[in-house]
Amino acid sequence: MKLSTLSASIALALFAAPMLAQPQTSAANCAAALEAAQKACADKATPSCLREKLPAECPLPGESSALERITVVGTRFGIDVQKYPGSASVLLPEDLDTATDMIQALKAVPGFDTGNDGGRAIGQSFSIRGFGHGSENRVILMQDGVRRSANLFANQVSGFGMDPVLVKQVDVVRGSSGISYGGGAIGGVVGSTTKDASDFVKPGNSFGGVANYRFDSNNQHQIYGAFAYAPENRPFEFLVFAKQAARGNLRMAGDIVEKGVARRNETRNDEDIDTRFIKAGWNIGAGHKLMLSHYDHRLDVVTGWNSLYHTTAPSPKTGAVIGERVQQDTVLAWRLNPPQNPWLAISANAYVTRGWYERGYELVDLYYKNEDRRWGFNLQNLSQFNTGSVGHRLLLGVDYENREEGALYISEGKETRFGSIPNRYRDLGVFVQHESAWFDERLLLQLGGRYDRFHRQVMKVDADYDNSRFSPRLGLSYELFDGFNLLANYSEAFRAPSPHETSSSGPLNIHYWYLPNPNLKAETSREYEAGFSWRRHGLFTEHDRFNTKLMFFNGRIKDMIRLVVDYGSVSPGKSEYAQYQNVDGVDRRGLEFVMSYDQPHWGTTLSFEKLDMEDVKTGKKSPSAFADRARLGLHWQPFADDFSVSFDISHWFRPEQNPQTLVSRGVTYWYVRQPYTQSNLQMRWRPQNSGVRIWDERLEFLLGINNVFDQKRLPAGGVETTSRTGLGRNVYFSITKQF
Repeated sequence: MKLSTLSASIALALFAAPMLAQPQTSAANCAAALEAAQKACADKATPSCLREKLPAECPLPGESSALERITVVGTRFGIDVQKYPGSASVLLPEDLDTATDMIQALKAVPGFDTGNDGGRAIGQSFSIRGFGHGSENRVILMQDGVRRSANLFANQVSGFGMDPVLVKQVDVVRGSSGISYGGGAIGGVVGSTTKDASDFVKPGNSFGGVANYRFDSNNQHQIYGAFAYAPENRPFEFLVFAKQAARGNLRMAGDIVEKGVARRNETRNDEDIDTRFIKAGWNIGAGHKLMLSHYDHRLDVVTGWNSLYHTTAPSPKTGAVIGERVQQDTVLAWRLNPPQNPWLAISANAYVTRGWYERGYELVDLYYKNEDRRWGFNLQNLSQFNTGSVGHRLLLGVDYENREEGALYISEGKETRFGSIPNRYRDLGVFVQHESAWFDERLLLQLGGRYDRFHRQVMKVDADYDNSRFSPRLGLSYELFDGFNLLANYSEAFRAPSPHETSSSGPLNIHYWYLPNPNLKAETSREYEAGFSWRRHGLFTEHDRFNTKLMFFNGRIKDMIRLVVDYGSVSPGKSEYAQYQNVDGVDRRGLEFVMSYDQPHWGTTLSFEKLDMEDVKTGKKSPSAFADRARLGLHWQPFADDFSVSFDISHWFRPEQNPQTLVSRGVTYWYVRQPYTQSNLQMRWRPQNSGVRIWDERLEFLLGINNVFDQKRLPAGGVETTSRTGLGRNVYFSITKQF
């Protein structure tokens, strides 16, 4: 897809939209229309009957299309993604059940890239607008407002530590506009919210529960269950959730051909994955609630060295790597939003979290443990008021986090020092977001900023880094005519150097002898975004719905921190010296386009994304190349409202490589030069809507195929000779019963 073609489509939409625009139906009118439709359909109140009786712009209960969703992460207060002046996606549970882990579930999101790994739960690569695993915290990951690390200090592990089954909403905000959550939002922000007891209890009941079993042909299976107590007229609610899963050896797409002989391309793997979750709530009064939760996510693994990139069998000299990755979060949340009081909407979280990865070899005397401990709090209040005809939303808040990292490496009874561990991070942030609504809310103007004070300390070597940063954000959304919004955003973000970058010292690996650099400056990002969104109901027929959004972005990341190697130098360890340094900046530009069209019994989605990142000084791709991607999705309800079929196809275009080759140890490797295509299929059946009664309760069957045609895919940042070709064809079956 060429940009000229896309521009022509945009121009056509701008020309046609004024002629097609019609008055929209208010929320109150939709509620009245739904009540009338339910009476008209009587005992046959199926979704199709209701859909035929309702105006197209009025959703069914629980119904939402790809863009009719509210993002909280973008501004820290809710706003429709169509009016959010930036790039954001909101995913609900029905978007997350194609995969068994969060990273794979998010790969359909524009700007979110995966691949170049062995497919293990403990080790998967990801990036948002060019940054992710291995990018030293340039992406913020959160669950229930609590930040966490994807890989701790160890490059051998990468994972969100989130369970898609337990999540009721995931927000993915791309680029620098997520700065209200503090340092690290250069790539973007992923924020997830866990389910409550009420999400498992049907209206009118006090108790509820769910049970599930899922089988994946690519050597995976899982089982989970939940029990919830949430009576409507009682102050207390309670949820307990447990899940157990396992992954064995994983088949990668395609075979490996060596000396003319083809062999199975397989990742050697043995993982047990356990998730435990408890959440209790106390409804103190109207608009007043207290919640306490504890989350425990564990992976027990038998794998090879470097679980991200090594897919083959363990070395016969060392045996397998036996390890455990654990994430534990305890969160106390308080909400106060008194009825009829627009000045108070207080939310506060206090948390303690701990993550660690410990491992050792099967045949060698070695013990290695990385640990990440955090405690902190966040507090914010949202006030709503009017000054004349102008409406206002004012958000004020503060965050504080204390983080400590530790590591222990013992080989043959000898302990290794890292130079940068143990260490402590202390981050304090004060933020304000103001939104004013003008001209009957047609113009939304958002102005905000965040002041951060950050301190980094290495405990045993008396190394400190202390600084501050103010990051502004300005956003604008203007409804030019009904449903059509012009969008613009300017934001700045930063990332403070980590203790590993300022203070790493000595022979931390066989390749380099690290030199500390306490004079590192923080990375900064300045990014502009502009585009439009258009929502139109009744575009071609009475009951259709059309949504589209296009955002262009352009910015520069200054003072990038990179490991600079002094090639030719010789250290005491016979390796070369290396040091983290601020180098020339990176220019980042591109676009993200999404569109959906829905009829009562079928619909389609389309997305296109483009990303270019170039070193300011050399013009070369940095940190690596990325392939443009187009994605087409179709869904169909052919026979009954309870049965649906969905199919999607993703195509990665041939990347533009600069440089085109990589030389390592005298061998020249070509970066990826080919396009790739993969597709997925899913069928969903809920028997209760068609009159088929099984236990007279809610039941759901899923049958799907990931990578239907077993096509390999190599991310543009890799080389063509890699065996990490992506997971092969996977047929899955899932049955879920809600009580």
